[in-house]
Amino acid sequence: MLPFCDRSISVVRKDVAPVWTRSFPVSKEPKTISEHLKKKRFDLGLRQSEAAQQLRVSHRTLSLWETDRVYPAWAFQPRLTAYLGYDPFSDPTLGSPKGNETSCVAFLSLDAPVTIGQKIKQFRLKSRKTRKQLALELGISVKTL
Repeated sequence: MLPFCDRSISVVRKDVAPVWTRSFPVSKEPKTISEHLKKKRFDLGLRQSEAAQQLRVSHRTLSLWETDRVYPAWAFQPRLTAYLGYDPFSDPTLGSPKGNETSCVAFLSLDAPVTIGQKIKQFRLKSRKTRKQLALELGISVKTL
């Protein structure tokens, strides 16, 4: 018979993903901004709060981005590009954004603008200005724009 031993050895295994990352499905080929963010976070083995700290946003904001409920505003694009290591915004096949921008990013879409309204919207998005900023620049009200 072997004597009982009260010692245990703990060794960190870097080749195995943390337990909490194994239970969530993550796309191997991300198609939307949310999938890009989630894949990068899981590849780094970070929790949402840790990734949010790196991006300098709240964990709620990151959660909304990762669930595709809100599309990141243009102001966050440089931070997201730096965090991901590449620019996912230049990909025209990304899913339709929800929240604070239009239903499709006009200058990235394959459809050319037809109406004057669509052309104004395309110009606004290309120059990365809010409706309020563009209206102020043009000297008109936001409602008129």
